[in-house]
Amino acid sequence: MEPERPPLRLIPLGTDPHQQGCAYWLEMGSHPAPHGTERYRVLLDCGLPGSVLLNVLPGIPDAVICSHAHFDHMQGLPAFHRRYPQVPLYATPVTAHLAAGLWERGVWPGYDREVRFPPLRALPLGQAREILPHLMLTFFAAGHLPGAAATLLQNTQTTPAQTCVYSGDCSLASTRFAPGLDLTALRHWQPDLLLMEASLGATRYPARRHLENRLVERLLSALEAGQTVLLPLPVLGLGQELIFLLKAHHRFTQSLKDLKVWVAPGLAAGCDLYERLLSQMPEPVQNFATYQPLFWEPRLQPQVQPLTEADPLPQGLLLCDADAGPESWDPIWSRLLAQPQRSCLLVQLPEVELATPFERWPAVLRSRIQVESMTWHSHNDVGHLTQIIHTFRPQHLVLIHGSPKQAQDLADLPELCNRYHVHCPQPGHGLEFPDGRLQTPTKGSDLAHFKGSTAAEIGDPAVRYEGEVEEVWQDHPAPRSIAGVQVHLPAQITEDPRWLAWADTGLVEARWQGSELVLRGLSPRELIRPATPTPSHPRPPQAPIGTQRGMKCQSCRFARQILTPQTQAFRCDQERSPLYRLRVDPQDSCPYHQPQEIRSSG
Repeated sequence: MEPERPPLRLIPLGTDPHQQGCAYWLEMGSHPAPHGTERYRVLLDCGLPGSVLLNVLPGIPDAVICSHAHFDHMQGLPAFHRRYPQVPLYATPVTAHLAAGLWERGVWPGYDREVRFPPLRALPLGQAREILPHLMLTFFAAGHLPGAAATLLQNTQTTPAQTCVYSGDCSLASTRFAPGLDLTALRHWQPDLLLMEASLGATRYPARRHLENRLVERLLSALEAGQTVLLPLPVLGLGQELIFLLKAHHRFTQSLKDLKVWVAPGLAAGCDLYERLLSQMPEPVQNFATYQPLFWEPRLQPQVQPLTEADPLPQGLLLCDADAGPESWDPIWSRLLAQPQRSCLLVQLPEVELATPFERWPAVLRSRIQVESMTWHSHNDVGHLTQIIHTFRPQHLVLIHGSPKQAQDLADLPELCNRYHVHCPQPGHGLEFPDGRLQTPTKGSDLAHFKGSTAAEIGDPAVRYEGEVEEVWQDHPAPRSIAGVQVHLPAQITEDPRWLAWADTGLVEARWQGSELVLRGLSPRELIRPATPTPSHPRPPQAPIGTQRGMKCQSCRFARQILTPQTQAFRCDQERSPLYRLRVDPQDSCPYHQPQEIRSSG
């Protein structure tokens, strides 16, 4: 008899890197204990501040897994280890090196020189290890940052193995110091649960090379205009990427004007740690280092050097420490205030949050600084994100590591919500995934776990049906030609609980996905508001449903506004409407519109 597959449980302790930090409490599997059975309790990342993390932990975990060395994923680790020194901490060798190095250099938030950094158990990439009885842990290179890992957890006590994948921060595109996430090594896992970072939401960006060229051109134009450019960056990742980019870009190396790049102390510490990892860097980086240092080179163009307290703040590009507090910014502010005639430009990247917000800078200085936002990132945009998700094909998809609005924008994408059971949890709100698979609930108590799900989302995905495809020919008018295609499926398909939802409208859409032809049932919502037609198939003019004056969702009593008062987005609470429980635009409409002043009779 196969062991029962216990439910997976997830409690997000922090999901937004700009607000709380990131930490996730996961319960999976079971193993013998003195009194019955005990579940595995795993803490994925310790990104909350130490005191906050210790207060919100639901218990003592059996193990802690650190995905990478960014502070929004690790800052609570020292405080956690002081409280629970017996709990093992796992990371990749590079992550262990970077995290310990930042602590030793005093860059870590809340650094205490009297405290030793917690010992991390380094596991190599691609090698499965049993960290608890029947619980296997495997790290895969995730891109984004050297040492960053996507985590695979497997409970092998069940058949098939209960599987959870935590992406951490990942990037499908390779960076100069970290190869991108390798989908070929992951495509066969099909996890029960995928925790996927959603940092960039549903935004689609141009290619990384294009964004880099735009950033380089803007920096160069500001420097040639005589401005001092301030660019805050995290101590690891984008800062080292930018220095390496500028040292290899022809617009900087061949400039006729002396270009200086100054690096703040925290960021300079990260550069030193990268240099100590040279043997583990990609081959192009190692080849570059045979001709000149990776970072510090004052003799070549551009001149890159760390900023010291003795240096006046000269004209040039200053790469600042985005994680620094006011005490670290004071020397820079003082030197800028001492030169009131100097023009300054502050370049802000959307994914970089200042630990000392610009609003807290001296008011006299803020009035002199031009602030400009530019896009450059180390995460996945919506194109890469959906590609990763479709490769994994998870049963449950949990969108994390982003603002609630970004996560909800992703969850509303038809290509995700029509194919997966998608969750956007808030911190402290637990989720339970019975049996790790999407199942049709049969008891009233089970319905709470599947609130808002359709039958198509909660059926057993393992069942397959075989059928036949037949071409239908017409002889008149001549010449003989194909009139269409008929797909014949067995009658027992109607016994599947997903059938009612899939065949609700009686219409299907067919599209090629690689070499496979995919059939998908069209939902009532898609018939009310059809997709934008392609140029080759223009839609005939027609009057949409509910276009009468005032018959819009924004004036319907069943439209519940979501997110913030300033956001014009709603959810439909009318059970009869095909838009029920879906996010709707204010200009949407349906046949069940009811003005706000009319009260329902039941």
